[in-house]
Amino acid sequence: MEPTTIQQTNRELIGKTYQTVRQQCYSIFRQACIAEDTCEDLVQDVFMKVLGLDIIIEDQLKGLVIQIAYQKRVDYLRHRAFINKVHNDSLWRMEQSYSNTDAEVNDILNVELGVVKTMSEKDAKIYEMTRFEEKTADEIVLMTGLSKRAVESRIYRTRNMVRSELRKAMNF
Repeated sequence: MEPTTIQQTNRELIGKTYQTVRQQCYSIFRQACIAEDTCEDLVQDVFMKVLGLDIIIEDQLKGLVIQIAYQKRVDYLRHRAFINKVHNDSLWRMEQSYSNTDAEVNDILNVELGVVKTMSEKDAKIYEMTRFEEKTADEIVLMTGLSKRAVESRIYRTRNMVRSELRKAMNF
């Protein structure tokens, strides 16, 4: 198959998957009491990430989309916890169905910062830039002089390190 035909096929497959899984992804975010408009944005982020994939296996696409949605939710909640801690404001308020105490927020942040301390200097710097300073991969490339592939690889690897430790620490 030609590259354009593969891309077209992938887009059509992703479009069909979007129609069938969109509401399920949305529910993943709403379960954490995330605002509706933010949920819509996060669902779009999930599918934008999928659109960036080179190889798509049809039988595994739905599971991949759901996994990405759960990871995005964890990232979003960790980010909100950090903003609350740093700025000491009320951005991290959950409704009655999901009560998260300040102690839990601090635990999450402490685990995350503990993992960052174990990273190499470059990995920690790139993680902090993308996570806490909200820099894009392109901005980090300009600031560090690394290739985009190297930056994306470091972001992916360090996020996985943090996620793994959070899962262990928080038992999820």
